[in-house]
Amino acid sequence: MNATHPGPHQSRSPAQSPEPRGVGVPEQAGENRLVLAAVTDAFVALVMGFALSQRAFHAFNGVAEFLGAFIPCVLAVSFANHVLGTLLLRGSVAKLLFGMRVLRWKDGRRPRLWQTVARWLFGFVVIGLQYLLEGASVGQAFGLRTVRRRDQRHPVGQSAANR
Repeated sequence: MNATHPGPHQSRSPAQSPEPRGVGVPEQAGENRLVLAAVTDAFVALVMGFALSQRAFHAFNGVAEFLGAFIPCVLAVSFANHVLGTLLLRGSVAKLLFGMRVLRWKDGRRPRLWQTVARWLFGFVVIGLQYLLEGASVGQAFGLRTVRRRDQRHPVGQSAANR
């Protein structure tokens, strides 16, 4: 029997719970899925930021001019994807593509603006230092949790008969 998942005849006391969870809030999506989404979102931001910088600013006169247009465009695309996308659609492009949603881990409701902005900024620090900070994840930062969309349809605690 796996110690992390109690069997049908075992129960887990609240003191044994590995992390606080709201009633009916699904478990966090797997780390592999989160990393794949982060890499995909970074690729989207880079490609779209490059396209926007070249289309809007025509930065062709050297590296300084190119970077002066490219970096703000990448940040703007990343902000729109992670903050506005999460507020409006409950996830960034990659999270939606891989069947995930971002929600508040205490109650499973939509994220708030300040939570998404803080999580987006925190993401730059954690992703940049992720190799040094083992186990650190943006997946559950600032009261938000990234979950699989199908897990959200069947909240934790519901039996198969109640679904």
